[in-house]
This record gives sequence, structure tokens and C-alpha cells, in this order.
Amino acid sequence: MIHAHTRQPALAILMALSCALGACGDADTDQAGKLKTTRVLGEAGTHNGQFVYPRGMDIFDYNGSPHAITVDKTARLQHINLETGQVIGAIHTPRWDRGKPTGLTVAPSVNDPSALAVYVADTHEFRVLMYEFPLPATDDPQPTEPDFQFGSFGEEPGQFIYPTDIAVETDEANNVTDIYVSEYGGNDRINHFTIDRSNATPAVVWQSQIGVVGEEVDASDHPLAMSRPQSIELWTNPTTNQREIVLTSASHHRIGRITTSGELITWYGGPLDTSDNAYNFPYGLTILADNTALIAEFGGNRITRIDLESGEQLFRYGETGRSVGQLAQPWAVGVAGDQLVILDSGNSRLQFCDPPAKLAPEYTKPVASRPNGTGGNP
Repeated sequence: MIHAHTRQPALAILMALSCALGACGDADTDQAGKLKTTRVLGEAGTHNGQFVYPRGMDIFDYNGSPHAITVDKTARLQHINLETGQVIGAIHTPRWDRGKPTGLTVAPSVNDPSALAVYVADTHEFRVLMYEFPLPATDDPQPTEPDFQFGSFGEEPGQFIYPTDIAVETDEANNVTDIYVSEYGGNDRINHFTIDRSNATPAVVWQSQIGVVGEEVDASDHPLAMSRPQSIELWTNPTTNQREIVLTSASHHRIGRITTSGELITWYGGPLDTSDNAYNFPYGLTILADNTALIAEFGGNRITRIDLESGEQLFRYGETGRSVGQLAQPWAVGVAGDQLVILDSGNSRLQFCDPPAKLAPEYTKPVASRPNGTGGNP
């Protein structure tokens, strides 16, 4: 089920319920077509290599090969070698009694620019956690305190209700300079933090809020009205050379582009869009090196690829179902080599498939270069 906050418009709540029951988007997804699946990783279960409704994934280069980090509803992070399919590291987050994490982002560590780390949107614990690689190699993952964390419950600047994703900005030396965190639950917004290194231990300093909670069904209450901003990424527009935040505003069924200073550039889609191009709860977002983006539509059970500058939809791919080649509530999508990798959350698996068109590599791909696998970007 979608964890819709109580202030979400009634129309979106009805659509979310329909999607959760598997009744949404059938006509569109049938047109999108069955996946050409070449490989499946995972199944339902609690052992390494198994998942209980995974709802966070990031793909990255690690020691020269594609790897993924995932998190599921047991609050387990699993570090997976995508070439071998082996889990090479695993932990539990420290607490999960209130709920489990969603978004994951791999980037250089706040503590050490030469170390690679995973940033975890610990959604129902109202905070962001960071773990440096490598994770412990174990088939019995334990609750593990993070190497860095920040956040607390509340509606004040810098506090969170339900954080969903993290975008990390670095300088030329790989030092983390800025962190952006999206959230929902009545705070629906993006928080911008900078890193203060004046003391021995780095600290986050809240800078600004981008966006406001969208109360109106048609999102007319504010140009930057948001309703469950689920995924965010940073992107440099090649035409303007301007740094932008790209986001999925899931319950408004649209994709946004916003400057890092908080100025709206454009929205693609919208809450009242009933055209063939309408988005259906866009959750996952991955930007590619050719300035296109992949969108995992949770409600549409498909992957949509768009041109970021124009918003043109280049392909839609996927259909609803439980069989190999079908999707149930995908939360995330990425690229490994020439393969499209989809976090098929409702089916508790990763599906590798041949895409309808050639894909560029992912836009940002931190690379671990040290022998022990803890290096950062080259």
C-alpha cells in the first residue's frame, strides 16, 4: 500500500487504493508491453538474496563491476554484486518498529571523500543514515549504528516527517558540500543542507526549504506544490549549464525540474492529466548520461523514459502481473551495462531486461577504486 498522508487529496487516495489492489493503469500498461527479461535476482524471503517487498535501490560501480544496494520491509540493506548475484554485505538499520526505509543513494562519505557510502532515507524514523562501504559480509545481518546521521521528527526547518530520498552534491575533491532530502507526510518539500566542517566532526546545517505541501487536488495552490516527492536527483542542464533538482511528485503524478535555489523550471504531467501520456504514481527516478531519465511508475507498473529538457516520452515498458516479464508496484529502476534493472517490489525481485532502445550509462556513478572497495569517484 502507498503510505499516503492524511492531508493528501481525496482523488489521489482513491487512485492509490485502486493501484494497490492492482486495478490501475491496465489499458496503458497493456500498450507498454511485456518486459524482455533476461535474468531475475531474488525471491520472497528473509535470507540473503531474498526480499520482503524491497522499496529502495541504487546501482553503482564497485571495483569495476555493477553493484546494487537495496532495502526492504525487514529494514535490511543488502549489497549485491550484479554480475554474480551474490550478496557481499548486509546490515539492519538500528530501529524499525515504526516502519522501514525507502530511498537509497550511493555517494562519497561525509566523513571521508575517498570512501564510498550509502545514504538511507530512514523514512519512519524521521532521519537520514549513512553507512560506509564495505558492509559486513554476513548471512545474519545485525542492527548497525550508522557512520553518520542527522534528522528528527517535526515540521520545523531541518526536521522531517517521512523522508523519502537523498541527493548529494560534492566538490571537485569529492568532499560532500550539500545534501538535499525530500519528504512527505504534511511536510511535502525538499530540505537543503550544507556541510559545516569547522569542527572535528562534520555537521549538517539547514539552508532552505524548496516546495510546499500541495493541498488542492489540481495542485493549483502553489507553483511548487508537492504531494509525496518520492525521488530526487541532481542534474546539470547541458544547455543552460545550470544545476537542477529533478524530482517525482508521486501523488500529483508529475515530474519536476527546479533550480537548486528553489525556482520552478517546469512540470511534466499533472494530477488531472488523463491523456495517454499521463504518469501513474511515478516513484523511482534515474538520470542517464545522455540527459534522459528513467521513471519507475508504481501505479502504472511500467518504466517510462523521457528527455529531460523537453519532457518527451521516449518509451514506456512493462505490464501488470506476477509472471517473469511483468511488474507489480516497481519502486526503482537503474542501468547495469546494457540491461535495464527494475526493482519489482510487489514481486520481491530484481528483473534484468533488454530495453526497447539502447540506454546510456547512469548520469552519476561513484566508483570504488581501492582494493578494499572503499574508494570514491575517480
